[in-house]
Amino acid sequence: MKNKIYVCSLLIFLTVFSSCGKKQSGGKKLVIWAMGEEGLRLEQVVPLFKKENPDVEIEIQQIPWSAAHEKLVTAVAGDVLPDISQLGTTWMSEFYTMGALENLDEYIKSSQIVNTKNYFKGSLETCLFDDKIYGIPWYVDIRVLFYRKDLYKKFGVEPPKNWEEMVSVGKKLTEVGKDGKIFSYAYTISIHWQEICPFIWQNNGEIIDLKTKEIKVTSPEVKEAIKFFVKLKKENLCPTTALGVDLVYAFRTGQYKSFFSGPYMIEILKKQAPEIEGKWSVALMPKKKTRTSFVGGSNLVIFKKSKNKELAWKFIEFLSRPEIQVEWYKITSDLPSVRTAWENEIFVNNSMLKVFREQLEDAKSPPNIPEWEQIAEVLHQKVEEIIVGGKDIDLALKEAEEKIRSILK
Repeated sequence: MKNKIYVCSLLIFLTVFSSCGKKQSGGKKLVIWAMGEEGLRLEQVVPLFKKENPDVEIEIQQIPWSAAHEKLVTAVAGDVLPDISQLGTTWMSEFYTMGALENLDEYIKSSQIVNTKNYFKGSLETCLFDDKIYGIPWYVDIRVLFYRKDLYKKFGVEPPKNWEEMVSVGKKLTEVGKDGKIFSYAYTISIHWQEICPFIWQNNGEIIDLKTKEIKVTSPEVKEAIKFFVKLKKENLCPTTALGVDLVYAFRTGQYKSFFSGPYMIEILKKQAPEIEGKWSVALMPKKKTRTSFVGGSNLVIFKKSKNKELAWKFIEFLSRPEIQVEWYKITSDLPSVRTAWENEIFVNNSMLKVFREQLEDAKSPPNIPEWEQIAEVLHQKVEEIIVGGKDIDLALKEAEEKIRSILK
Protein backbone atom coordinates (compact mmCIF):
# COMPACT_ATOMS: atom_id res chain seq x y z
CA MET A 1 0.00 0.00 0.00
CA LYS A 2 2.84 2.35 0.91
CA ASN A 3 4.42 1.67 -2.48
CA LYS A 4 1.16 2.60 -4.25
CA ILE A 5 0.91 5.84 -2.28
CA TYR A 6 4.54 6.62 -3.10
CA VAL A 7 4.02 5.99 -6.82
CA CYS A 8 0.87 8.12 -6.90
CA SER A 9 2.61 10.94 -5.05
CA LEU A 10 5.53 10.76 -7.45
CA LEU A 11 3.23 10.90 -10.48
CA ILE A 12 1.41 13.93 -9.05
CA PHE A 13 4.75 15.65 -8.38
CA LEU A 14 6.01 14.96 -11.89
CA THR A 15 2.76 16.20 -13.40
CA VAL A 16 2.88 19.42 -11.40
CA PHE A 17 6.58 19.88 -12.15
CA SER A 18 5.96 19.32 -15.85
CA SER A 19 3.07 21.77 -15.84
CA CYS A 20 5.19 24.39 -14.13
CA GLY A 21 7.89 23.90 -16.70
CA LYS A 22 5.40 24.42 -19.53
CA LYS A 23 4.03 27.52 -17.89
CA GLN A 24 7.48 29.06 -17.67
CA SER A 25 8.17 28.50 -21.39
CA GLY A 26 4.69 29.55 -22.43
CA GLY A 27 3.91 25.96 -23.34
CA LYS A 28 5.28 26.49 -26.87
CA LYS A 29 8.20 24.42 -28.06
CA LEU A 30 9.15 23.87 -31.68
CA VAL A 31 11.41 20.96 -32.61
CA ILE A 32 13.35 21.34 -35.86
CA TRP A 33 15.70 18.94 -37.61
CA ALA A 34 18.21 20.46 -40.01
CA MET A 35 21.13 18.91 -41.86
CA GLY A 36 24.78 19.70 -42.45
CA GLU A 37 25.90 23.32 -42.38
CA GLU A 38 22.31 24.54 -42.29
CA GLY A 39 21.77 22.62 -39.08
CA LEU A 40 24.86 24.19 -37.55
CA ARG A 41 23.91 27.74 -38.54
CA LEU A 42 20.15 27.86 -38.14
CA GLU A 43 20.61 29.00 -34.53
CA GLN A 44 21.94 32.29 -35.89
CA VAL A 45 18.53 33.43 -37.16
CA VAL A 46 16.53 32.08 -34.22
CA PRO A 47 17.03 35.27 -32.13
CA LEU A 48 15.27 37.25 -34.88
CA PHE A 49 12.28 34.91 -34.63
CA LYS A 50 12.30 34.92 -30.83
CA LYS A 51 12.37 38.72 -30.79
CA GLU A 52 8.86 38.58 -32.26
CA ASN A 53 7.90 35.39 -30.38
CA PRO A 54 9.61 35.57 -26.98
CA ASP A 55 7.50 32.81 -25.41
CA VAL A 56 8.56 30.20 -27.98
CA GLU A 57 11.29 27.67 -27.27
CA ILE A 58 13.18 26.47 -30.36
CA GLU A 59 15.02 23.16 -30.25
CA ILE A 60 17.25 22.51 -33.28
CA GLN A 61 18.82 19.14 -33.85
CA GLN A 62 21.71 19.15 -36.31
CA ILE A 63 22.02 15.94 -38.30
CA PRO A 64 24.90 15.04 -40.65
CA TRP A 65 23.67 14.48 -44.19
CA SER A 66 25.25 11.02 -44.10
CA ALA A 67 22.93 9.97 -41.27
CA ALA A 68 19.87 12.08 -42.09
CA HIS A 69 17.94 9.75 -44.37
CA GLU A 70 18.13 6.74 -42.07
CA LYS A 71 17.22 8.86 -39.05
CA LEU A 72 14.17 10.29 -40.80
CA VAL A 73 12.96 6.88 -41.98
CA THR A 74 13.40 5.49 -38.47
CA ALA A 75 11.59 8.49 -37.00
CA VAL A 76 8.60 7.96 -39.31
CA ALA A 77 8.45 4.26 -38.43
CA GLY A 78 8.77 4.98 -34.70
CA ASP A 79 6.45 8.01 -34.76
CA VAL A 80 9.07 10.24 -33.09
CA LEU A 81 9.19 13.06 -35.59
CA PRO A 82 10.05 16.74 -35.13
CA ASP A 83 7.61 19.51 -36.01
CA ILE A 84 9.66 20.80 -38.95
CA SER A 85 12.44 19.22 -40.97
CA GLN A 86 14.73 20.19 -43.78
CA LEU A 87 14.35 17.71 -46.65
CA GLY A 88 16.55 17.36 -49.70
CA THR A 89 14.47 17.88 -52.83
CA THR A 90 15.00 14.32 -54.08
CA TRP A 91 13.75 12.89 -50.76
CA MET A 92 10.35 14.55 -50.91
CA SER A 93 8.57 11.82 -52.85
CA GLU A 94 9.68 9.06 -50.48
CA PHE A 95 8.33 10.78 -47.38
CA TYR A 96 5.18 11.89 -49.18
CA THR A 97 4.56 8.25 -50.17
CA MET A 98 4.99 7.25 -46.50
CA GLY A 99 2.15 9.63 -45.66
CA ALA A 100 4.39 11.58 -43.28
CA LEU A 101 4.02 15.10 -44.69
CA GLU A 102 1.38 17.72 -43.93
CA ASN A 103 -0.45 19.24 -46.88
CA LEU A 104 0.27 22.98 -46.86
CA ASP A 105 -2.34 24.28 -49.30
CA GLU A 106 -4.64 25.76 -46.63
CA TYR A 107 -1.75 27.42 -44.83
CA ILE A 108 -0.61 29.03 -48.09
CA LYS A 109 -4.11 30.30 -48.91
CA SER A 110 -4.24 32.33 -45.70
CA SER A 111 -0.59 33.43 -45.75
CA GLN A 112 0.48 37.01 -46.35
CA ILE A 113 4.09 35.88 -46.88
CA VAL A 114 4.18 32.57 -48.76
CA ASN A 115 2.93 32.88 -52.34
CA THR A 116 3.59 30.09 -54.83
CA LYS A 117 4.11 32.65 -57.60
CA ASN A 118 7.15 33.90 -55.70
CA TYR A 119 9.08 30.64 -56.18
CA PHE A 120 10.98 29.31 -59.17
CA LYS A 121 8.99 26.73 -61.13
CA GLY A 122 11.60 23.96 -61.03
CA SER A 123 12.08 24.39 -57.30
CA LEU A 124 8.39 24.50 -56.41
CA GLU A 125 7.70 21.36 -58.45
CA THR A 126 9.80 19.34 -55.99
CA CYS A 127 7.07 20.06 -53.41
CA LEU A 128 4.09 19.13 -55.60
CA PHE A 129 2.21 15.83 -55.47
CA ASP A 130 -1.17 15.44 -57.17
CA ASP A 131 -1.24 19.23 -57.55
CA LYS A 132 -0.98 19.69 -53.79
CA ILE A 133 1.94 21.30 -51.93
CA TYR A 134 3.75 19.39 -49.19
CA GLY A 135 6.81 21.55 -48.66
CA ILE A 136 8.18 25.06 -49.09
CA PRO A 137 11.50 25.66 -50.90
CA TRP A 138 14.02 26.96 -48.35
CA TYR A 139 17.04 27.53 -50.58
CA VAL A 140 18.01 26.52 -54.10
CA ASP A 141 21.03 24.91 -55.69
CA ILE A 142 21.48 25.34 -59.44
CA ARG A 143 24.21 24.10 -61.80
CA VAL A 144 26.11 26.45 -64.14
CA LEU A 145 29.43 26.31 -66.00
CA PHE A 146 32.53 27.36 -64.03
CA TYR A 147 35.39 28.26 -66.36
CA ARG A 148 38.90 29.70 -66.31
CA LYS A 149 38.61 33.13 -67.95
CA ASP A 150 42.36 33.49 -68.41
CA LEU A 151 42.77 30.12 -70.13
CA TYR A 152 39.73 30.62 -72.33
CA LYS A 153 41.20 33.96 -73.39
CA LYS A 154 44.59 32.35 -74.03
CA PHE A 155 43.01 29.96 -76.53
CA GLY A 156 40.78 32.66 -78.04
CA VAL A 157 37.43 31.17 -77.05
CA GLU A 158 34.32 32.17 -75.09
CA PRO A 159 32.13 29.94 -72.90
CA PRO A 160 30.08 27.66 -75.19
CA LYS A 161 26.55 28.90 -75.78
CA ASN A 162 25.27 25.67 -77.34
CA TRP A 163 26.12 22.01 -77.89
CA GLU A 164 27.95 22.66 -81.14
CA GLU A 165 30.18 25.22 -79.45
CA MET A 166 30.79 22.80 -76.60
CA VAL A 167 32.55 20.59 -79.12
CA SER A 168 34.39 23.30 -81.09
CA VAL A 169 35.48 25.17 -77.96
CA GLY A 170 36.39 21.92 -76.25
CA LYS A 171 38.69 20.87 -79.09
CA LYS A 172 40.60 24.15 -78.81
CA LEU A 173 40.93 23.93 -75.05
CA THR A 174 42.00 20.30 -74.66
CA GLU A 175 45.80 20.01 -74.68
CA VAL A 176 47.89 17.00 -75.70
CA GLY A 177 51.54 16.56 -74.78
CA LYS A 178 54.39 15.42 -77.04
CA ASP A 179 53.90 11.92 -75.72
CA GLY A 180 50.35 11.94 -77.07
CA LYS A 181 48.78 12.03 -73.62
CA ILE A 182 46.21 14.63 -72.62
CA PHE A 183 47.41 16.83 -69.78
CA SER A 184 44.61 19.41 -69.79
CA TYR A 185 40.92 18.86 -70.51
CA ALA A 186 38.37 21.42 -71.64
CA TYR A 187 35.78 20.03 -69.23
CA THR A 188 35.25 17.49 -66.51
CA ILE A 189 31.82 15.84 -66.46
CA SER A 190 30.99 12.88 -64.23
CA ILE A 191 28.72 9.98 -65.17
CA HIS A 192 26.17 11.02 -62.56
CA TRP A 193 22.48 11.71 -63.16
CA GLN A 194 22.87 15.34 -62.07
CA GLU A 195 25.29 15.81 -64.99
CA ILE A 196 23.58 13.50 -67.50
CA CYS A 197 19.97 14.65 -67.01
CA PRO A 198 20.52 18.32 -67.96
CA PHE A 199 21.64 17.18 -71.43
CA ILE A 200 18.47 15.08 -71.71
CA TRP A 201 16.28 17.98 -70.58
CA GLN A 202 18.05 20.41 -72.91
CA ASN A 203 16.91 18.20 -75.79
CA ASN A 204 13.31 18.13 -74.47
CA GLY A 205 13.80 14.56 -73.32
CA GLU A 206 12.46 12.81 -70.21
CA ILE A 207 13.34 9.51 -68.55
CA ILE A 208 9.72 9.10 -67.47
CA ASP A 209 6.60 11.02 -68.44
CA LEU A 210 4.86 11.41 -65.08
CA LYS A 211 1.51 12.28 -66.66
CA THR A 212 1.30 9.19 -68.87
CA LYS A 213 3.66 7.00 -66.76
CA GLU A 214 5.47 6.19 -70.02
CA ILE A 215 9.14 5.20 -69.79
CA LYS A 216 10.89 7.33 -72.41
CA VAL A 217 14.53 6.39 -71.99
CA THR A 218 14.59 4.94 -75.55
CA SER A 219 13.03 8.05 -77.12
CA PRO A 220 14.92 9.90 -79.91
CA GLU A 221 15.41 12.91 -77.61
CA VAL A 222 17.06 10.86 -74.86
CA LYS A 223 19.13 8.84 -77.32
CA GLU A 224 20.46 11.99 -79.02
CA ALA A 225 21.36 13.52 -75.66
CA ILE A 226 23.17 10.38 -74.48
CA LYS A 227 25.03 10.20 -77.81
CA PHE A 228 26.22 13.78 -77.33
CA PHE A 229 27.24 13.08 -73.74
CA VAL A 230 29.23 10.05 -74.92
CA LYS A 231 30.77 12.11 -77.74
CA LEU A 232 32.25 14.56 -75.22
CA LYS A 233 33.96 11.63 -73.55
CA LYS A 234 35.00 9.76 -76.69
CA GLU A 235 36.55 12.87 -78.27
CA ASN A 236 38.55 13.44 -75.08
CA LEU A 237 37.03 16.82 -74.34
CA CYS A 238 36.61 15.56 -70.77
CA PRO A 239 38.04 12.51 -68.97
CA THR A 240 36.34 9.24 -69.84
CA THR A 241 36.37 8.17 -66.20
CA ALA A 242 37.21 9.93 -62.95
CA LEU A 243 40.93 10.67 -62.69
CA GLY A 244 40.93 10.67 -58.91
CA VAL A 245 42.22 14.24 -58.80
CA ASP A 246 40.82 16.93 -56.51
CA LEU A 247 38.51 19.23 -58.48
CA VAL A 248 39.80 22.47 -56.98
CA TYR A 249 43.42 21.43 -57.56
CA ALA A 250 42.69 20.45 -61.18
CA PHE A 251 40.87 23.73 -61.82
CA ARG A 252 43.60 25.77 -60.16
CA THR A 253 46.38 24.11 -62.15
CA GLY A 254 44.44 24.15 -65.43
CA GLN A 255 44.14 20.40 -65.69
CA TYR A 256 40.40 21.06 -65.99
CA LYS A 257 39.48 24.34 -67.62
CA SER A 258 35.73 24.07 -66.92
CA PHE A 259 33.22 22.13 -64.86
CA PHE A 260 29.51 22.20 -63.98
CA SER A 261 28.64 22.87 -60.36
CA GLY A 262 26.55 24.84 -57.90
CA PRO A 263 26.85 28.15 -56.02
CA TYR A 264 28.68 26.61 -53.08
CA MET A 265 31.75 26.32 -55.32
CA ILE A 266 32.16 30.12 -55.32
CA GLU A 267 33.21 30.19 -51.67
CA ILE A 268 35.18 26.95 -51.98
CA LEU A 269 37.26 28.36 -54.83
CA LYS A 270 37.81 31.66 -53.02
CA LYS A 271 39.08 29.85 -49.94
CA GLN A 272 40.98 26.96 -51.50
CA ALA A 273 42.32 28.58 -54.69
CA PRO A 274 42.98 32.26 -53.86
CA GLU A 275 45.79 32.40 -56.43
CA ILE A 276 43.29 32.22 -59.30
CA GLU A 277 40.90 34.80 -57.85
CA GLY A 278 39.66 36.96 -60.73
CA LYS A 279 40.78 34.37 -63.29
CA TRP A 280 37.55 32.38 -63.33
CA SER A 281 33.86 33.06 -63.75
CA VAL A 282 30.53 31.34 -64.42
CA ALA A 283 28.29 31.02 -67.47
CA LEU A 284 24.86 29.67 -68.35
CA MET A 285 24.43 26.07 -69.42
CA PRO A 286 25.06 25.41 -73.13
CA LYS A 287 21.84 25.23 -75.12
CA LYS A 288 20.30 22.61 -77.41
CA LYS A 289 16.56 23.22 -77.60
CA THR A 290 16.72 24.72 -74.10
CA ARG A 291 19.56 25.38 -71.65
CA THR A 292 17.88 23.54 -68.77
CA SER A 293 19.95 22.87 -65.66
CA PHE A 294 19.42 20.75 -62.56
CA VAL A 295 17.89 22.56 -59.59
CA GLY A 296 18.15 21.11 -56.11
CA GLY A 297 18.46 22.56 -52.66
CA SER A 298 16.28 21.88 -49.64
CA ASN A 299 12.64 22.24 -48.69
CA LEU A 300 10.97 22.78 -45.33
CA VAL A 301 8.22 20.35 -44.35
CA ILE A 302 5.78 19.97 -41.46
CA PHE A 303 5.04 16.43 -40.35
CA LYS A 304 1.45 15.26 -40.04
CA LYS A 305 2.01 14.13 -36.45
CA SER A 306 3.24 17.54 -35.31
CA LYS A 307 1.27 18.99 -32.41
CA ASN A 308 2.48 22.50 -33.21
CA LYS A 309 1.50 22.90 -36.84
CA GLU A 310 0.43 26.54 -36.63
CA LEU A 311 3.66 27.50 -34.88
CA ALA A 312 5.67 25.39 -37.33
CA TRP A 313 4.04 27.23 -40.23
CA LYS A 314 4.81 30.54 -38.55
CA PHE A 315 8.51 29.61 -38.47
CA ILE A 316 8.44 28.56 -42.13
CA GLU A 317 6.84 31.90 -42.99
CA PHE A 318 9.60 33.62 -41.05
CA LEU A 319 12.32 31.81 -43.04
CA SER A 320 10.45 32.68 -46.26
CA ARG A 321 10.53 36.43 -45.75
CA PRO A 322 12.73 38.10 -48.40
CA GLU A 323 14.83 39.91 -45.78
CA ILE A 324 15.42 36.67 -43.85
CA GLN A 325 16.32 34.87 -47.09
CA VAL A 326 18.94 37.58 -47.71
CA GLU A 327 20.24 37.24 -44.14
CA TRP A 328 20.39 33.46 -44.59
CA TYR A 329 22.48 33.93 -47.74
CA LYS A 330 24.91 36.11 -45.79
CA ILE A 331 25.25 33.38 -43.17
CA THR A 332 25.43 30.31 -45.44
CA SER A 333 25.82 31.40 -49.10
CA ASP A 334 22.63 29.40 -49.81
CA LEU A 335 20.78 30.98 -52.74
CA PRO A 336 17.28 32.34 -51.99
CA SER A 337 14.29 30.30 -53.10
CA VAL A 338 12.10 33.43 -52.95
CA ARG A 339 12.18 35.56 -56.10
CA THR A 340 11.78 38.92 -54.36
CA ALA A 341 14.86 38.25 -52.23
CA TRP A 342 16.90 38.44 -55.44
CA GLU A 343 16.00 42.11 -55.75
CA ASN A 344 18.46 42.89 -52.95
CA GLU A 345 21.61 44.73 -54.07
CA ILE A 346 23.77 41.79 -52.91
CA PHE A 347 22.46 39.83 -55.89
CA VAL A 348 21.75 42.65 -58.31
CA ASN A 349 25.33 43.96 -58.13
CA ASN A 350 27.08 40.58 -58.30
CA SER A 351 27.79 39.47 -61.88
CA MET A 352 28.29 35.81 -60.95
CA LEU A 353 25.14 35.55 -58.87
CA LYS A 354 23.18 37.14 -61.72
CA VAL A 355 24.13 34.13 -63.86
CA PHE A 356 22.69 31.77 -61.25
CA ARG A 357 19.55 33.92 -61.08
CA GLU A 358 19.06 33.74 -64.84
CA GLN A 359 19.70 29.99 -64.92
CA LEU A 360 17.00 29.45 -62.27
CA GLU A 361 14.41 30.39 -64.89
CA ASP A 362 15.30 27.26 -66.85
CA ALA A 363 15.84 24.45 -64.38
CA LYS A 364 14.33 21.09 -63.46
CA SER A 365 14.51 18.31 -60.93
CA PRO A 366 14.20 14.60 -61.70
CA PRO A 367 10.81 12.84 -61.61
CA ASN A 368 9.19 13.25 -58.20
CA ILE A 369 8.88 9.52 -57.47
CA PRO A 370 10.35 7.42 -54.62
CA GLU A 371 12.04 5.04 -57.09
CA TRP A 372 14.18 7.78 -58.61
CA GLU A 373 17.46 6.83 -56.91
CA GLN A 374 17.16 3.27 -58.26
CA ILE A 375 16.36 4.59 -61.73
CA ALA A 376 19.29 7.01 -61.55
CA GLU A 377 21.61 4.10 -60.74
CA VAL A 378 20.37 2.27 -63.86
CA LEU A 379 21.04 5.39 -65.95
CA HIS A 380 24.55 5.69 -64.53
CA GLN A 381 25.27 2.02 -65.12
CA LYS A 382 24.09 1.96 -68.73
CA VAL A 383 25.84 5.19 -69.74
CA GLU A 384 29.03 3.86 -68.17
CA GLU A 385 28.67 0.63 -70.17
CA ILE A 386 28.39 2.69 -73.37
CA ILE A 387 31.39 4.89 -72.57
CA VAL A 388 33.75 2.44 -70.90
CA GLY A 389 32.55 -0.91 -72.18
CA GLY A 390 31.63 0.14 -75.71
CA LYS A 391 28.09 -1.22 -75.49
CA ASP A 392 25.74 -0.34 -78.34
CA ILE A 393 23.64 2.66 -77.31
CA ASP A 394 20.34 1.18 -78.54
CA LEU A 395 20.95 -2.03 -76.62
CA ALA A 396 22.00 -0.15 -73.48
CA LEU A 397 18.92 2.08 -73.51
CA LYS A 398 16.64 -0.88 -74.20
CA GLU A 399 18.13 -2.67 -71.19
CA ALA A 400 17.67 0.49 -69.15
CA GLU A 401 14.01 0.60 -70.17
CA GLU A 402 13.47 -2.98 -69.04
CA LYS A 403 15.18 -2.39 -65.70
CA ILE A 404 13.23 0.79 -65.04
CA ARG A 405 9.99 -1.02 -65.85
CA SER A 406 10.82 -3.72 -63.29
CA ILE A 407 11.64 -1.05 -60.68
CA LEU A 408 8.29 0.67 -61.22
CA LYS A 409 6.20 -2.51 -60.97
